[in-house]
Amino acid sequence: MGYIKELKASYKRKRVADDLLSVPVESAEHAYCLFKDMENEAKEKLVCLHLTEKYEIISFEVVSIGTEKHVIAEPQEIVRSAALIRAQRIILLHNHPLGSPEPSSEDVKAAKEVKRVAEAMKIKLQDVIIIGDNDYVSLANRRLL
Repeated sequence: MGYIKELKASYKRKRVADDLLSVPVESAEHAYCLFKDMENEAKEKLVCLHLTEKYEIISFEVVSIGTEKHVIAEPQEIVRSAALIRAQRIILLHNHPLGSPEPSSEDVKAAKEVKRVAEAMKIKLQDVIIIGDNDYVSLANRRLL
């Protein structure tokens, strides 16, 4: 006897300031403010923020939780939920629990691979934001995407 997988969607709420939700997420700083609390996580966490074409928030997904130094997720896994809900844009956010938000070469390489997979599915990877202690780095602002 074999198994068939069941796909379930569930929703939880994340409390954020009303002024952050009332406007489109068009800047890295705005996305950082929505997920600034990730700087307090003890493990690396990867979050995918799903947006409309007009940068309005649809939802977000915690894609993966890793260790203190690494988080692993396949590009297809990252983009899957965005495709299912028909998001036109995504922003990836992950934290560096050790403090510095500086991207590693692996961060940049992974971001480019996600961008390639997202574009194949007609989804725009808007940015990849790395959150550290009271600071962040936007790969788009540094032209690393």
